[in-house]
Amino acid sequence: MTTNKTTAKTTAKNNAKGDKAMTTKKTEKKVEKSNSEKFSELANIRVPKALRVIKSISSLANDDRYDYTDEQSDAILNALKSAVDEVTQCFENGGQKDEEVFRI
Repeated sequence: MTTNKTTAKTTAKNNAKGDKAMTTKKTEKKVEKSNSEKFSELANIRVPKALRVIKSISSLANDDRYDYTDEQSDAILNALKSAVDEVTQCFENGGQKDEEVFRI
C-alpha cells in the first residue's frame, strides 16, 4: 500500500510540474505592454492605494481617541504637503527625488 501512495504522490507532483512548465511557456508569449499602458496600469493601482493610506492618516485627527500636540499634527501635515510637492515636481521635471523618512 505504501508503494501505491508514494507512486500516486510522485505522479501528482510530476503532473503539477508539467502544468507549471506549460504555464510558463504560455506566459512567455505575452505581448509587451507599451510604456503608456504600463503607466496607466500602475497609476490605477498606486493612486487609490495612496488615497486609502492618506484617509487612514486622517483618522488620527480624532481627538476623542488620540492625544497629540499641535506640533505633531503640523509635522504630519507638513510631511504630506512636502510629499505632494515632490510628486508635483517630479511630474513637472520628469525626474525623481530622493526618498525622505518621516519621524515624529
